Amino acid sequence: MEGYRHLLKYKDIWSGYGNAFFYTITGTFLNLLVTIPAAYALSRKDLRYRGMILGLFVFTMYFSGGLIPTYLNMKSFGLLDKRTAILILGLVSPYNLIVARTFFGNTIPWELQEAARIDGASNLTIFLRIVLPLSKPIMAVMVLYYGVSHWNSYFTEMIYLRDRSKWPLQLFLREILAQGQMAAA
Repeated sequence: MEGYRHLLKYKDIWSGYGNAFFYTITGTFLNLLVTIPAAYALSRKDLRYRGMILGLFVFTMYFSGGLIPTYLNMKSFGLLDKRTAILILGLVSPYNLIVARTFFGNTIPWELQEAARIDGASNLTIFLRIVLPLSKPIMAVMVLYYGVSHWNSYFTEMIYLRDRSKWPLQLFLREILAQGQMAAA
């Protein structure tokens, strides 16, 4: 119980909770806003060059731009020490995009979309009125994947945020842990 008493005396922990909730909720919403339509588009058989586009996403899973070039980009865009940088950097996870694309390709029948097209529905109408209501399971999975990822994230925030008022809970917990280890040594 002594550890909890010490932790609750740490005043920054409450702003950390607020920031962690903000990053998790806002980030997850933005992730869904981008991932679900992109995955649906990549699942459509009539999308030209879909294999090449998907290959570009897969390429980024294996080869990233690197920390230093990404940092320099964020600096040149004026996004250092901004919440926007945290939300933009993890906007699309290629793994989650592939999972959602596979769901759309294997679960929602192409014939259902063709029937809607024959009835005069546009691509947007098909997506909003047919695909989205049928894709609640994958949206729940994506909320869990992205939500846990945002909640556990600390490295990106550690690199791009200097202002303590923008730090999530995980950075404050890391700082408390480091202070405890220094005091024990």
